[in-house]
Amino acid sequence: MVDLDRLDLASVDNEDMLRRIRELPKQCADAWANAQPLSLPASYKDVSNIIILGMGGSAIGGDLTRTLVQDRCPVPIAVCREYDLPAYATQNTLVIGCSYSGNTEETLSAFDQAAQRGCKLLAITTGGQLAVKAQSYRAPLLTFSYPSQPRGALGHSFVPLVAVLFKLGLIPDPWADLQEAIAVMQDEARLLVPEVETPHNPAKKLALKLHERLPVVYGAGILSEVARRWKDQFNENAKNWAFYDVLPELNHNSVVGFGLPKSLLPHLLVIILEAAADHPRVAIRAAVTRELLEQAGVAVEVVRSAGRSPLAQMLSVIHLGDFVSFYLAALNGADPTPIPSINYLKKRLVEA
Repeated sequence: MVDLDRLDLASVDNEDMLRRIRELPKQCADAWANAQPLSLPASYKDVSNIIILGMGGSAIGGDLTRTLVQDRCPVPIAVCREYDLPAYATQNTLVIGCSYSGNTEETLSAFDQAAQRGCKLLAITTGGQLAVKAQSYRAPLLTFSYPSQPRGALGHSFVPLVAVLFKLGLIPDPWADLQEAIAVMQDEARLLVPEVETPHNPAKKLALKLHERLPVVYGAGILSEVARRWKDQFNENAKNWAFYDVLPELNHNSVVGFGLPKSLLPHLLVIILEAAADHPRVAIRAAVTRELLEQAGVAVEVVRSAGRSPLAQMLSVIHLGDFVSFYLAALNGADPTPIPSINYLKKRLVEA
């Protein structure tokens, strides 16, 4: 097995994904600053709903935003991971196209449909066809420059959306919470970096427990989409099967299937993400769910958030998960950056 305390980073991380992970606190601060000059038409404050378009690493920011603000934002927010825009999108809908490359075909298709319906438009991207289309539709455009895989640019897919909601008067000023989140991530990361040896490094210890196992991640409320982020990072960084589920819904179905197939149970590790912001009843459900898993013979690890604000709690758990996925990649002998399966799929789509 790879010795995580003696990693040759140059050999396991050819394109420096670790740097992207370590930079998340700074990236969030930079993304906030980059969004400040963005000017939106006054009419954008009068919307009945918001739809965020995106796929993969460019869509997760929308889901994180939705879960962060759903108890405060007076208009509904949905994330569209489809070629087609939902039928309810009208001239009173703000449609935000999010694509790191600007060339995501599903996002471009739905963005064109939004323009045809007269929806209010906004694009967030590094460039590509999405930027061209936004300019041709005379829509506001927020561009950023950060060389990375889309999943490594999470700050630029998440923080600008929060800034847009504030600019529209839909949520209170989040800057103080973002500052706290950045400070919490920086503080927590002191124990997560490669220089800290395994006995004192929570990310390395969890990665070792996950090695040769199938991760299943549970989250609730503000951590429901953070659980998806963990799953996605295990898939893309560690090249590892992984799944996620959401409380309290999983208590109405998934719990019944904990016992079978018996041959699979020793190979599972369920990670339950917990936040101080969790509903009190959900906290009880999580504890009982852990009991049921352990009774079925399934290993369980609990990960608790840090910070006071919901934003800090979300980002603290995201940052930990990113480090865990990096160390699991090393244990798997996988370079965390390349995505050959996705590249193959895109090539086949071009040929089709």
